[in-house]
Amino acid sequence: MVLFVRIYLWFTCEKVNKTHVRRYTHFINKRRICSSENTDIILRAQVHSSLVLRQHGPGKKRSKIKIPPFDSDGSKKNDPMSKRENFQPTTKHVCYGGGKFDVSEGRTPVTPFQTWIKTEVPEEPPDPGQSRREIPRDFRVWEPVGRRNTSTENCETFQFKVLSYNVLAQYLLECHPYLYTGCDPDNLKWRLRSSRIYEEIVELAPDILCLQEVQSSHIADFYNRFNEIGYVGIFKQKTGQRQDGCAIYYKSSRFHLVEQIHVEFFQPELPILNRDNIGMMVKLMPVSLPSSPIVVATTHLLYNPKRTDVRLAQMQVFLAEIDRFAYCNNGLESGHLPIILTGDFNSTPDSAVVRLLDSGTLMASPFRDASDWERIGVTDNCQHLSVYLNRQEGLTTEFRKTKIYNSEYSNIPPVGPEPTSNRFVDQFSELFNSDTIGHSLRLRSVYDKYKHNETPEATTFQEYWVTVDYIYFSYCTSLKLVERLRLPTAAECEVLGRLPNEVYGSDHLALAATFQLRSYGNQL
Repeated sequence: MVLFVRIYLWFTCEKVNKTHVRRYTHFINKRRICSSENTDIILRAQVHSSLVLRQHGPGKKRSKIKIPPFDSDGSKKNDPMSKRENFQPTTKHVCYGGGKFDVSEGRTPVTPFQTWIKTEVPEEPPDPGQSRREIPRDFRVWEPVGRRNTSTENCETFQFKVLSYNVLAQYLLECHPYLYTGCDPDNLKWRLRSSRIYEEIVELAPDILCLQEVQSSHIADFYNRFNEIGYVGIFKQKTGQRQDGCAIYYKSSRFHLVEQIHVEFFQPELPILNRDNIGMMVKLMPVSLPSSPIVVATTHLLYNPKRTDVRLAQMQVFLAEIDRFAYCNNGLESGHLPIILTGDFNSTPDSAVVRLLDSGTLMASPFRDASDWERIGVTDNCQHLSVYLNRQEGLTTEFRKTKIYNSEYSNIPPVGPEPTSNRFVDQFSELFNSDTIGHSLRLRSVYDKYKHNETPEATTFQEYWVTVDYIYFSYCTSLKLVERLRLPTAAECEVLGRLPNEVYGSDHLALAATFQLRSYGNQL
């Protein structure tokens, strides 16, 4: 008798010796040897489909095992990643849009976001890292901040909610599978992750949505769904060969778009700025306060933990563009419009980037290299030299009068003489390349980074639970923080296991805050 049954398995290989158990989880079709040593190997498999058992006579069984490709719908496709050493998928791969998003349907049922929070944990979970966990009801709750602002009782005010979220691009997840070995493979499928991300965002109901790691191939099938529920979106892809970027969505019933720009951190004239990260910002006018616009900016800085110098340089350029974009001179008064700055800064609370934002000044000498900032005209005050000169004459500054590079704006011809040509720069060389950098935006963090008992908050897991995502806002009379979505402590995050999980579709936690804007008219 010959019996043919096909099985697909997810493998967890545990190498057992006297001192420890080392676990390897393979969820891509990459044939590897678990160990070259003569030690006992335990193979534990989760059934993905069905097996092939061939009965070749009494007492002789042979099992033929086939490991499937890791794609979001579990289909039987050849895995393009297995043919590339750098794990770079082709455009036909599921992470480039091969799996369609569907909120209500899917091969595996998606449990509503709030339901998971109330789920009972199984009595005997098969694996602590992959079991369904009981999330405390107060894990993410809205908490009031500060005292009620009585100074605005006789003024027109406008309340709105901002959310910032690194949603984890699927192609990055699949190009770096070793970062997610502690996750249930089902929770890594885009079909399920996208549904959970969508439901979480809809549940939080922000008026402005700032997203990082938005995969360009998923915009049509997934992110455009936000257009169907009243949002208007703007997307900027990273430069080079990157397939993700940042996006800002806003409710068209509450805001009108006044202006938008994006910033590219790849600057050919500056060696330290050689990465493809980007930032973007919009100027929005509240429908109910037509004379009081705000500026909302978001960015995703370089990840490499060893390159604080690059992240600091990227932030210096971004702050210079925020300073230029948010500045307003109405003939009576001049100053910056209310600013909200969000993003994944890949920087811990004690990092140089966060210290610069918090205090407005930083000793930068440990993070300087031979790059000459005069070449792109950005001063140590995180300001374009052209902006500095024009403001002395009461003028605003268009992008074409700056010296930074932007691939989409590079063909725009300059207007009039360049105020930052060499004959001008030589007179202001002391404004560049000093040991100290600073900014004049007066920003304050929505989150305290530490609880009252000094325990740290956390937004993601990077070898340990840590904060790298932030929301900052202008410390001014016209913009007040009302409440924020509570962040858990690093210790509290242990209940989550590893992200993404059955509750959260990304490897980052979302940040959100409610602000109150007072009508300021001509008074900045």
